[in-house]
Formats: sequence, C-alpha cells, structure tokens
Amino acid sequence: MLEIIMYAVGFFICTIFLQWFLHKVRKNHNQGNSAIWVGTGAVIVICVIGLMTKNINYFAALVGFIVGDEVGKQAGWQ
Repeated sequence: MLEIIMYAVGFFICTIFLQWFLHKVRKNHNQGNSAIWVGTGAVIVICVIGLMTKNINYFAALVGFIVGDEVGKQAGWQ
C-alpha cells in the first residue's frame, strides 16, 4: 500500500515541478498543442507503460498525474 501511495505522490510532485519548470523555460509557451507533459497524451503514455510492465502501481501514478495536471491548469502553467 505504501508503494502505491508513493507512486501517486511522486507523480504528483514530478508533474507539478515539470509543468512549472517548462512554463518558466519555454517563456509561457507550455500551452496548447505544443505543451509538454500535460493532457491526454501523457495519460496514454503512463497507461501503456503500466500495461507493458504489468505494474499496477502505474495506475496510482496516473491518479497523481491527473491531480497534478489539474493543479497546473489552475495555476496557469499550461
């Protein structure tokens, strides 16, 4: 159970950090079709990796990513 929680929290923190960092580096251009590490494309990649590795913890990571993605949207980083 601890491992599942760590995956969710870890992906949440990584998502928030990467969106903030890319927002600063790309000078507010981490939005729209050219956005990196946001949206359904990243969700699909995380799901595929979880299925390929047969690791159920990636689905907990998916929840952490989705929450982090929504926080990034509210902050205006994407």
